[in-house]
Amino acid sequence: MGCRVSIRPPKLGDARDLENADRVCFPDPWPGQFFVSEMLADGRFNRLMVDPAGRMAAYLFCAWQYLDLHILKVATLPAFQRGGLATRLMMMAEGHTAEMGGDGLILEVRPSNTSALAFYEALKYDRAGIRSKYYQDGEDAVIMTKRVANSEFGIRN
Repeated sequence: MGCRVSIRPPKLGDARDLENADRVCFPDPWPGQFFVSEMLADGRFNRLMVDPAGRMAAYLFCAWQYLDLHILKVATLPAFQRGGLATRLMMMAEGHTAEMGGDGLILEVRPSNTSALAFYEALKYDRAGIRSKYYQDGEDAVIMTKRVANSEFGIRN
């Protein structure tokens, strides 16, 4: 299990590929300029996984909100799914949160996306509430959170 990939921050030149990938991965994709603005903004943790042939395999976009890292996007392209890439990205986000002294991570997911809910629950995320009519089509979002170990003291927040 596991695909060989290189991991790097996305570059502005990746925006078109990210936009195309997002169309494949989500019913409400971001336009390319959203990716560009996220790459240029402060307080972000963004990563891109690329296979040895240079094809985009997976991506992660996060923004700090107070002491929590907000997972804005995490996706694996269909040809690379079930290889553990999203798990690796989520673990990187968790490690970054601990390293930066953050309290935890937060994300939103569609209640209809049962595979994503199961994925986050397997990673020990807790359901923390609902954001009513969060998505463009009016579907609610399940808010999920995870506290991280404080790296300085080795305790859970």
